[in-house]
Amino acid sequence: FTSLATFLSLSILVGSSAFSASTSKNNAALVQSYTLYDNERQILGCCDEVRPSTKTRDDDEEEDEVEMFYATTKRYFMFPTRGGDDKLLQIRQTSFGCGRLGATVWPSAIALASLLAGDEYRSSIQDKRVLELGSGCGLPTLTAKEVCGSQVLATDYWEGREGLIVGNRLVPKELFGVNLAYNVGCEPQNLDWHDELSIFDVSTNFKPDIIVGSDLVYYPDDTEPLLQTLDILLKNGGGGQSMLLILPLPPTAEREALPDFRRRLESGVGDKDVVMDELEMIIRSASTNEEEIHNFLRIRI
Repeated sequence: FTSLATFLSLSILVGSSAFSASTSKNNAALVQSYTLYDNERQILGCCDEVRPSTKTRDDDEEEDEVEMFYATTKRYFMFPTRGGDDKLLQIRQTSFGCGRLGATVWPSAIALASLLAGDEYRSSIQDKRVLELGSGCGLPTLTAKEVCGSQVLATDYWEGREGLIVGNRLVPKELFGVNLAYNVGCEPQNLDWHDELSIFDVSTNFKPDIIVGSDLVYYPDDTEPLLQTLDILLKNGGGGQSMLLILPLPPTAEREALPDFRRRLESGVGDKDVVMDELEMIIRSASTNEEEIHNFLRIRI
């Protein structure tokens, strides 16, 4: 199969810093490839996960608080661009003790990032304000910023915010926000879907043109707050007021709240109609050539 790692030119973008390097399959080892298809088997997006041998920004940096207190790993994702120079994005994962469910890059985040970088969305979100809900490690936000040229705001929920309401929710630690900022190269927003005031503040201050998110529907208790959050952001956002969500489907992922969330979306979000379809992503290992198939629900406004 053809990999992006075989191209000779590469623009390496990591967080807020960037540098260019010449590369090939000999110095950017392919780990696995990701290809996203619609139900007519048309390719919607793709990327490669690689191990670059070229120098990255971490080689000259002192460890920060996240690395001092938690185990971390780096993953590198290469995306094609129209200009011919592929872009390599670095994401730092943390441990479950720090990031909880947002500690690692989930397949749905890779699917969303590949979709944003694909022909269908890349040009349409250039210079647009893109807000990501439940950013986790921030790969879709970083992709929108560096590959698509969007203005971005990564949001998630973690300890450290005044008035934090935790209850039984599995909330990431305070340094999770530090790691998210490190990955996306700009300040993220601590956003609680259960707090209407903070949602209104984000919608009026950032005024998103498009709301994106992946694997958001996990706990049943979050279904109603998430629907309310989407409604507020769409009503008070920018001119586009559109939405793109990618949610994992069985058998590779079981989400207890998904059936109810999907049913309730059939009547739309607020006064906006919702379009839903199913996508498939094939993950192919470079070492074994074996394939994994992941299915997703795409939700659009």
